[in-house]
Order: sequence, then structure tokens, then C-alpha cells
Amino acid sequence: MLFATWIYVSKSRIKSAAAEMELDHIVNASRTRNLSISVTGALLFTGERFAQCIEGPEPALSELRASIMRDRRHHEIVTLAEGVIGSRHFDAWSLAYAGPATFVTRQLEASLLDAKIGLPTAGSLIRALLQEFVRD
Repeated sequence: MLFATWIYVSKSRIKSAAAEMELDHIVNASRTRNLSISVTGALLFTGERFAQCIEGPEPALSELRASIMRDRRHHEIVTLAEGVIGSRHFDAWSLAYAGPATFVTRQLEASLLDAKIGLPTAGSLIRALLQEFVRD
């Protein structure tokens, strides 16, 4: 079976004072929604940026992507990778999530630079980071 995938990075519009509560809401709502539409993935939040890899059936992923593009909490959304994959990378996670980390911030910024200069591997670092993050 083939799945669609999308890896993006965006700037957050969430006020730092409300970040923890807002992220709890995002993660809980996303886990429930993703489970119901067969979408899996992982989310990173640095305090300033989101990075996410989502994967699933193309219609569900397209709907979710459109929702994220409209979400007032995101702006300057940059696609690092998208396409079709033969198997899921996050099949055990409706949404894996961990809080902010300085290391993650540096990796996101490096991937954004790669995307700006057009490197086709811009999403590879983020996908690998997310995969390490969800390992048991």
C-alpha cells in the first residue's frame, strides 16, 4: 500500500506564556483526529518553530495539510519533503511529540537553509531526527 507524506517547518504564532497549554491542546486534538483518519506522524516544537512529518492516505493527508495551512498558529510554512512512500515511518504513532530542545532548533534551522537553496534532501534530516525521537 502507498501512503502520502509531508514534512514541513513553520514559525509559531503561539505566545510563549500560553505555549504549554496550547501545545497540550494541539497534541491531544491531533492524536484523536489522526487516529480517526489513519494519519501517523511526529511533531517537534522548539518554542519558535514547529516541524512535523505526517503520513497516511492521500485524501486524509491533503485535508490535514489544508487545515494546517489555514491554522492561525502557523506562518511561514516551508515544505521540506512531500510525496508517496511505500511504508510508514511512524506507524505506531498517531502523533509522537516531545517538548522544546536547543539541538532540535539548530537542526530545523539547518534544514530550512537546505530548503532555501533547493537541496532535495532538506527533509531527510528532519525525518531522521523524528525517527530517532520515536524509537523505543
